[in-house]
Order: sequence, then C-alpha cells, then structure tokens
Amino acid sequence: MQSCESSGDSADDPLSRGLRRRGQPRVVVIGAGLAGLAAAKALLEQGFTDVTVLEASSRIGGRVQSVKLGHATFELGATWIHGSHGNPIYHLAEANGLLEETTDGERSVGRISLYSKNGVACYLTNRGCRIPKDVVEEFSDLYNEVYNLTQEFFRHGKPVNAESQNSVGVFTREEVRNRIRDDPDDPEATKRLKLAMIQQYLKRQHASFFRPGLPAEKVAAIHRLGIGTTDKIFLEFEEPFWGPECNSLRFVWEDEAESCTLTYPPELWYRKICGFDVLYPPERYGHVLSGWICGEEALVMEKCDDEAVAEICTEMLRQFTGNPNIPKPRRILRSAWGSNPYFRGSYSYTQVGSSGADVEKLAKPLPYTESSKTAQGSSSKQLPGHLLSSKCPEQSLEPNRGSIKPMQVLFSGEATHRKYYSTTHGALLSGQREAARLIEMYRDLFQQGT
Repeated sequence: MQSCESSGDSADDPLSRGLRRRGQPRVVVIGAGLAGLAAAKALLEQGFTDVTVLEASSRIGGRVQSVKLGHATFELGATWIHGSHGNPIYHLAEANGLLEETTDGERSVGRISLYSKNGVACYLTNRGCRIPKDVVEEFSDLYNEVYNLTQEFFRHGKPVNAESQNSVGVFTREEVRNRIRDDPDDPEATKRLKLAMIQQYLKRQHASFFRPGLPAEKVAAIHRLGIGTTDKIFLEFEEPFWGPECNSLRFVWEDEAESCTLTYPPELWYRKICGFDVLYPPERYGHVLSGWICGEEALVMEKCDDEAVAEICTEMLRQFTGNPNIPKPRRILRSAWGSNPYFRGSYSYTQVGSSGADVEKLAKPLPYTESSKTAQGSSSKQLPGHLLSSKCPEQSLEPNRGSIKPMQVLFSGEATHRKYYSTTHGALLSGQREAARLIEMYRDLFQQGT
C-alpha cells in the first residue's frame, strides 16, 4: 500500500474535499506492468491514498523485463518505442537519457535494408553461400515497394485478404490462469475491492475468474482478439566469428518456396529464426548475437532446454556461414512469454474476424452504463465528463449499503487501447485512461453528495 499528498488540487475541489471528509475508497490494481503502474501513479497524484498494487510474479514491469548477462543488461520484452510525437514512453526515455541516435539508413520493422549505422547485413543461404549485394538490393527494393502498398491499404481502409493480415505468424490462444485470492490478513479484501486492472487475456478462464460472469459481448470480444508470442534468443560468444562490418546475419532457405504452409513441423521450429543481429557496441554487450522467433514455432522452442537451443542455433550459424568451426556460445539467454503462466503471450493483435470494436468492448468498465463512457484519446489529459447519470442518484460510496457501485472493475493494458494496442505506450495510456475514469467518477459522486 502506498500513499502520497494530493498534488495540485485546491481545497475547494469536490474530489479533494470528498477524499478528505468522506474517507478514502480502496483501490486494488492487479498487475505491476506499465498499465497498472501508470494507473496507480495517476491515482496517487490525485490524492487517492488507499491504493494497493498486486503482482503475481517476483518482479514489476510486466512484459518489460531487463535481465543481466555478465556485465551487460538485455531486454527480454518490449524493445522499441513506436513513434515520438505525443508518446509518453518516448518522452520518459528522453528525459532519462535512454535514447540512442538513429540514422535514415537504419533498418525498420517490416522493411528490408542492406545497411545500418553499424555496418552491412550479410544475407546467407542454407548452403553456406553469401547472396550478392546487387541481388539483395534488387529484392529489397521490390519488397519495400510491396510493404509500402500494404501500408496504403491500412491507411485508406481498403480491404485486405486474410493471408496478408497474418503479418507476424501464427499465434497461440493460450488462456491465462490468473486468479485473485483472498488476503489471509484481510478477510474483507474481496468485499472492499473497488477497482481491478486486468492485463492478461482470459480466453477460457473468465468464467471462473469473475463472479458474476462477464457480459456476453465482452466474452465474445476476448475470444475474437488474439495474443501472439514473440521470443528473443541472445547468444554470447568468447570472440566474434563475424567481420567488423557485419551488423547482422540473415538466413535465406533456398527450399523455402516449396513450403505451402505458414507454419513448420515441430521438429523444424528453428526455421522460423530469420537470422541474428550483432549487438553494438561490443564494449557494452560483449560479443552477442540477438535472434527472434514467433508464432507456434516459438512455443516449441520454449519447450526445449537451453543446451538444445544453443546447439541448434550453433548448427544453423555453421551451416549458413559455411564455417564448421564456429564454437558454441558460452552463454544463452532467451525469453519464454508463451509459457509464462501470467502472460501466455507477448502482445495482443486484431486477428481475422476481430475489429477495433472488440478492443473497445474489452475496455468497458463493469458495471457499464452509457454514462460510463470516456474519450478514447491517447492522452491522460483527455479526461471524461460526467460518468454517472442522473438515473443513479441512490448509488452510494459506503461499502455496506448494499447498493451496486458503478465501475467496480476497470480494464487496462495494451490490448484495451484501440489505436496503440501491442505497444508500451498503449499500455501506459490505458492505465492513465482508467485512472481518469475513476477520478472523474468520484469527483461526480462527491459533488452530488454535497
């Protein structure tokens, strides 16, 4: 439990006056990820002092997980900041000196490029041959042209077929087995629960998680939306076997055109690793390669032990470089988001058959009325207006009155942000959004009670 002084509210403000005179409501935030921490911070800054953050794991951060390997720190979770304009994560990183300089030639997600500020990408075949520079450039021009066309489709709302929407791979729909349990030191905890920020995906467990059950439209939205798995693999070597100008090793399977499916058999899971990036500078990271794997193949990788993954990755590097003398890495570090019982995946996505409307349904607070609406803005400054309608004058702040209190359970997390789902700033903004809902609800309640 944390407390702080009210910041910035005058003594005449209905919220400040109500919190001071009528007592503090208890707020429970479930999950210490970006959404939960942002919500708790916003509430504390507005004078809410009975705020408890519950975290099932032994750390905070959610899907941001920085891990030490030797003298360096590696990020197993969220890596990129998507955009700078109006992005609170960008401004937070900038204020703390965490941003790195980029150049126009640096590779971006979804695009192919031969160059970056750290050197040249080496495109290799499974026969140990390096693809000539002019061939890579010709193909990259064609690929990037197609990529730009897909962006036009998305920007102008033109129809896109199912195949083209499968952009990150095939994703799992594993359920989350998270449960809220009674606090043995506080038998009244569940009775006094006022707010829950649910960040995980309740594909199958929603029926046992909530009493009473969730509304049918929210359940349907949960099942329509997807949760994807993307994992990282870090390999640390004693010495680099790559040249000083090589910034990445890209794998091109010559027999790939023969494949008619989007997934590989379980025994060929490693084919989903498209290559490894060289981490720069070596003075900070050592001699480390970073690889990615996603979809069903990532789930298969997670079932293997470190020794097996290191062995397979080493064999791939030997095969594609044509160098049989590449040693095994001295250390391996990898994520396992798909099998993590508190996440069951890396981030949400709108799969075929779902839409932004499902994201909005997932974000609806419970109980929900038309007066519970709030602006779907991307900034916490866009606070909602009145959240309680005049139809509910009997609703009370006292927990023992027996009346149903509005918005007892609120939902946040990147999956609930219609515009910025799958991003860190989407998670942070969603936490601020739900805190704003609650703040305005109590401001209205206190004002009605005067």
